[in-house]
Amino acid sequence: MKRSVRTTLVSAVVVLACLWTLRVLWMMSWLAENDVPPASRMPDLPAGASIVAEGRACGSGGCWWEVTVAPEAGQSPEDLARAMNLSEVQRKWPTLLDPGFVYVWAQPRAGQLVVLVSYRN
Repeated sequence: MKRSVRTTLVSAVVVLACLWTLRVLWMMSWLAENDVPPASRMPDLPAGASIVAEGRACGSGGCWWEVTVAPEAGQSPEDLARAMNLSEVQRKWPTLLDPGFVYVWAQPRAGQLVVLVSYRN
């Protein structure tokens, strides 16, 4: 590969990385209280579980996605939380298309599991 082509490619990658980093820093400092992560940041459901309700909720700490999941027959909400790796709050790293840290946690409620997804914990 010619040196000028290599230099151009490296320069382009460095510029893109800098722009992405600036976007992450901007999001971390300028997220509005009512911003919520995209629905794609919701963890995958195990086989047999189903979403029964979903929506956006807000409180004094900001806004979040709230997804109510019904476990498969014979499974407790706590078992579903373990299967989804949500026994504790999960902090997910930024992705290429969503450069913000996302927090995901779950709460058993009335035989179902309520999964919450937010930029803030």
